[in-house]
Amino acid sequence: MQLFMQRKKVLWLTSWYPNRNDRFDGDFIQRHAHAAAIDHDIHVIYVTDADLETATEEETKVSTGLTEQWIYFRRRKGLYNKLYKQVYWRKLFLEAIQKYTETNGAPDIIHVHIPWKAGLIALWLKKKKGWNFIVTEHWGIYNKVAEGHYTSQPIYVRNTIRRVVQEARLLVSVSHYLGAAINRTVVEKPFQVIPNVTDTSLFHPGKDKYDLFTFLHVSNMVPLKNVKGILEAFIALKEKGVRAQLILIGNREEHYTSFASRSGYLNQSIHFRGEVSYREVAEEMRRSHCLVLNSFIENSPCVIGEALCTGLPVIATAVGGIPELVDDSNSILIDPTHPGALSVAMESMIADYHTYETAVIAEQAKDRFGYSAVAEGFRKLYAEPEAGARS
Repeated sequence: MQLFMQRKKVLWLTSWYPNRNDRFDGDFIQRHAHAAAIDHDIHVIYVTDADLETATEEETKVSTGLTEQWIYFRRRKGLYNKLYKQVYWRKLFLEAIQKYTETNGAPDIIHVHIPWKAGLIALWLKKKKGWNFIVTEHWGIYNKVAEGHYTSQPIYVRNTIRRVVQEARLLVSVSHYLGAAINRTVVEKPFQVIPNVTDTSLFHPGKDKYDLFTFLHVSNMVPLKNVKGILEAFIALKEKGVRAQLILIGNREEHYTSFASRSGYLNQSIHFRGEVSYREVAEEMRRSHCLVLNSFIENSPCVIGEALCTGLPVIATAVGGIPELVDDSNSILIDPTHPGALSVAMESMIADYHTYETAVIAEQAKDRFGYSAVAEGFRKLYAEPEAGARS
């Protein structure tokens, strides 16, 4: 890093961000913001509707190098709500940018996170003020088997995403897989990769492990995560007499708990923790032995970086951007279409666990996913002439 690097004023226009409606919505963008704020002055603007008694409410949080601004407007019902929502969202976003410039002057860089729909604001700023922008895509909709995949989106959404990517000075992705998918599906454009960041003050190795070998799964439990396949594989393992337990963190879906209950292992060897805080996820990782992901598709799951920074080896399906995140020293990759592969991998993990070097796994992951490492990615990105808002 340069000794006297100038801190740039960077305005972030975000489509997702943790908020009062959903504390996990775009939490990976928030961690990116904290990483970028190590060397630059980041101002995040996020606008959404909410259940309010007043017309609007605003929250601002200021920390070192980072200002986070949430603007909420009252949620309405009725025939014209969709149009009202779009118009009011745009109005409040532009007003917030105007206030920002009155206080701080024009930004050095405008950075859009997720083209739909904050990219609409960036396109307007480029047309009216001549301000250029860069865009990071996090949304994993560029796989045809993904729920709400790109080609199934309304034409105005597809056209907006295409225009935002085309007109952005720089395209950034959280994985090579996602960047290549955008090139195949939307438009050909060179891209850079800045991976998801892990808070290593929380996700680090611990000494106190569960007495039983513990497999841990963390997800939102949607069908594409194939949680039932994890349960089936673990039950098959137990039927062989293997001593182990499985802990699942995320939405406590009744059909999964019922399935586990019928096996006789619920609350004996299979434990559903439900939704817990980020800190509690880290605590469970420190006590566990192995993370398990059995997804049919993935982009670049944050949970893998978190597990690796905690020193956990990983069993995961070789899909999407997962192979970019792991190697033979810290994982077993399986074919999601191969019956029985997960159960075999779980048995192998128990047998070979002593060969995985927890401290080495954690240190290597920290050097890749920690705040300092990801901050270096933003330093390089914002140093490029093309990143500037003004030509």
